Amino acid sequence: MSLNKVVEDILRKGEEKKREIIRLGEKERDEHILQAEKRIEENRAKEEKRTGSLITQMEQQELSSAELESKKILLAAQRRAMEGLKAQALAELAEYPADKRKKAYSKLVAKAKKDLGECYVYSNKDDKALIQLPAGMAGGGVIDCIGGLVFESKDRSVRLDFRFESLLEEIWNKKLQEIYGKLLR
Repeated sequence: MSLNKVVEDILRKGEEKKREIIRLGEKERDEHILQAEKRIEENRAKEEKRTGSLITQMEQQELSSAELESKKILLAAQRRAMEGLKAQALAELAEYPADKRKKAYSKLVAKAKKDLGECYVYSNKDDKALIQLPAGMAGGGVIDCIGGLVFESKDRSVRLDFRFESLLEEIWNKKLQEIYGKLLR
C-alpha cells in the first residue's frame, strides 16, 4: 500500500467518521428540538389552562359583584318605596277628618278609662277641642304629634301611647312582610 492509498484511506475514514458524527449530532439536535417543542407545548397547555381558570374566576367574581350591587340597588329602592309609603300614611293620618277623630278619641277614652281608671290625657293642641273627658280623667297637657292620645295613670307609672305615629309604627312592624309582599310584587 502506498502512502497515497493510506492517506486516502485515512481521509475516507475521517470523512465517514465526520458524516457519522454530523448524523449523530443532527439526530441529537432533532431529539432536543422535539423535546423542547414538547415542553413548549406542555407549558403552553398548562398556561392556557391556568389562564382559562383565571378568566373563569375573574368572570365569576365580576358576576358576583354585579349581582351584589344590583341587590343593593334593589334594596335601596325598596327601602325608599317603603319610607315613601310610610310617609304617605302619616300624611293621610294628619289629614284625618275631625268627626272621625272625635269618634276614635271617644273609643280610646273609654278603653283607657276601663284599663287605667282615673288618668291624665295628652293630645296635640288642635285635637283638645275634640276630646270629651269623663269624670276622673283630666287633661294632661299638649304633646307634639299629628294626632292621637296618650293616657297616663294618676301615679304616672303607666302610659298608654295611642298617638297616630306610634300606632302606625306598631302596625307597620307587625305587617312589614305583608306590606313588602304587596308593594313589591
